[in-house]
Amino acid sequence: MNKPESWKTWVPLLGLLVLFGLVTAVWPALANAFELPSFGGGPSTRIPYEPEPISLEALKATLVASPLPASLAEAVPDTISPFIAIGVVTVVVVALIVGVGAVLSFLIKLLAGIRDNTLESETYQQHQQALEQRQKEKLTVIRDGRTTHPQPSHKMPRWSVVSNTLIALMFVGFATMVVVRNFFPEGVTEIDGRIVSVTGPAFAVTALITLLVIGLRLRPQKIEAVDETDSGKIPWDFIAVLITGLIMLGLGIGIMAYINAAPA
Repeated sequence: MNKPESWKTWVPLLGLLVLFGLVTAVWPALANAFELPSFGGGPSTRIPYEPEPISLEALKATLVASPLPASLAEAVPDTISPFIAIGVVTVVVVALIVGVGAVLSFLIKLLAGIRDNTLESETYQQHQQALEQRQKEKLTVIRDGRTTHPQPSHKMPRWSVVSNTLIALMFVGFATMVVVRNFFPEGVTEIDGRIVSVTGPAFAVTALITLLVIGLRLRPQKIEAVDETDSGKIPWDFIAVLITGLIMLGLGIGIMAYINAAPA
């Protein structure tokens, strides 16, 4: 509201508020007089609307008990038409809104003018330059004699090795359980009259082999050098051999499971 053109925004809004308030207040009378819809949500029996006057006896009693002149209480009528009351309330509300808006606009303009005059004054500019100079001198004193250490590397290839090892052991454990349960559905067998678990020793052997392979092939230095070889060619020959081996392994496990399955 500190700009001259601000009235173009709040005056239409204020007018709409006043218009909607008036329409809401007088709509029952208009609907009864012109047989307009009452927005009741469905068919209903229309009841004749007769505006009842508003009693001002309580207001007159308050004025009589107050230290104000008695003539003021005598000037207040006993009743007032609701339409006149709506007009009075509308005028009071509009006056209050416009008055408060004008006061706020004046205060904002006054404070903005004081701020602009302060920022443009020569004394303020001198103090601002002196403050900036003192801050620069303090920073120079603080930086003198200080040495910066190189930023440590955020790469942690060892944790990559650990995480990949745990993932590999998890899949090896799943595969071991699948293979063992195909030959030993209960996961145990009988040796010399004793019940011996098969899954545990089998997983221990496969996990040991996996750890040996990872220890030989997966090193932190190799993981750190991945970025240097990341743009190299895709080893399609290795992928083809790996997929072929996995297919043959799956077929072999399936054939062995079928041969060792008990006849139906």
